[in-house]
Amino acid sequence: MLHPAILVAVALLILNDHVFKARWPSWWTGKLSDVAGLAMFPLLLQGLWEHLSPRDARNFQPSRAVLHACVLATGVCFSVIQVSELAGDAWRWGLGLLQWPVYAAWALVTDASWIPPVRPVRHTADVGDLLTLPALWVALKVGWQRCAPVDTQP
Repeated sequence: MLHPAILVAVALLILNDHVFKARWPSWWTGKLSDVAGLAMFPLLLQGLWEHLSPRDARNFQPSRAVLHACVLATGVCFSVIQVSELAGDAWRWGLGLLQWPVYAAWALVTDASWIPPVRPVRHTADVGDLLTLPALWVALKVGWQRCAPVDTQP
């Protein structure tokens, strides 16, 4: 996740979702979030898998099979939420639930008199978003470099 391309994707995703979409809402800002998310999300999944899986830390090597599974799962899930209203709603509420602890903590820190409820995020299903699927190539390319065998020769 510390590869420059992935750091740029994360920064772009945050800036786009919290600044660009509000100031310049357009077709492009929607696609920009999709491209940035598809570029970084498979590597986030792979990182979570590696962190939570038992392993021998001394001989650990990132798995290409896990990388491929994460890229495939991201592509399939992204595609499904773009073409299915039910899947899109599950995404909206699921991401809203994941974001809720941050909003609740912020309410506590700022002495709000109430904790906000879980709210769904905004999502517009758009078959045209499938045109951004090639952004998965960024995650695959960065992941392949990470999974490359380490040269142990002196």
